[in-house]
Amino acid sequence: MFDPRFWMPESVNALAEGTDSLFMFILWVSVISMVIVCGAMIILAVRYRASADVSRDRPPRDHLGLEVTWTLVPTALLGVIFFWGTRDYVRMTVPEPDSMEIRVMGQKWFWTFDYPEQGIRLQATEEVDAKNVSEGKPVGLVVPVDTPVRLVGSSTDVLHSVFIPSFRMKKDVVPNRYTTTGFRATEEGVYDLFCTEYCGTKHSNMITKVTVLSKAEFESFVEAAQEAASGPVDGATLFASSGCAGCHTVADVGAGGIGPALYQVFGREERLTTGETVLVDENYLRESIENPVAKVVEGYGPVMPSYAGRLSEEELTALIVYLKGLGSDKEAPI
Repeated sequence: MFDPRFWMPESVNALAEGTDSLFMFILWVSVISMVIVCGAMIILAVRYRASADVSRDRPPRDHLGLEVTWTLVPTALLGVIFFWGTRDYVRMTVPEPDSMEIRVMGQKWFWTFDYPEQGIRLQATEEVDAKNVSEGKPVGLVVPVDTPVRLVGSSTDVLHSVFIPSFRMKKDVVPNRYTTTGFRATEEGVYDLFCTEYCGTKHSNMITKVTVLSKAEFESFVEAAQEAASGPVDGATLFASSGCAGCHTVADVGAGGIGPALYQVFGREERLTTGETVLVDENYLRESIENPVAKVVEGYGPVMPSYAGRLSEEELTALIVYLKGLGSDKEAPI
């Protein structure tokens, strides 16, 4: 009971350092508080029971010191928990610089993992996982050890949630937007991955694994996966075939045409027709594709058609990955 491993599997996420200590702190604060409160209730109940010969005629008296104590002590404890929890939450929510990006897509009732930098796609279904186990291949989400990883999650249908107990990590994946989290696995091995949001009749099928390999083994795995799979949708080809190139330029040639230039668009501030500014991130790009009149860049009209329903989740993700890389060292089509 005095060891977090009594309650949870061993933590193997470097970004979750301190989470177990916070858990034990909250546990023992709760236990001690319960003992004090319940103990006082029992003592008073026994002392002032109906058959006890105790005077009950004394009027109630204020006790300033006692009132201050039972107000300030819980407030201080909650303050410690708040700041401690916020620090650990931010550490995991804001991934480390130069993290390897993996796109996690939830769908009834399986997971899809896209690796834009490696150009591969993995799917985790009950059948695929069983086949990989029988063939001695890595299962589920495959990552290298001691490497910062940034997970960008989305859903094609309903709310799902990525929960990896050994990483002390839980993050919802939501339809029509992206959520991010990160981890850095410290030990090789195979760890459980669950969906912890009920998503339908086969919710229990969304159980897979996270396989942590050595860096050399991961490189070999990627090479084999590149040969065996067709990989994610080509965002550059999709950009051209969907008519985007007719209105938007993607080269470093200054202003755009009918629509804004997209060279180095990701991460910059855009001024809108409303006078507000917005940071161009994954969610803004997605909204601009599916609902382009919601936030129109200053100097341009609301003339772009909506692509909602015209692009699959895979195509939408590929297009955003392509736009993110324009003008950077990741500019090459994926």
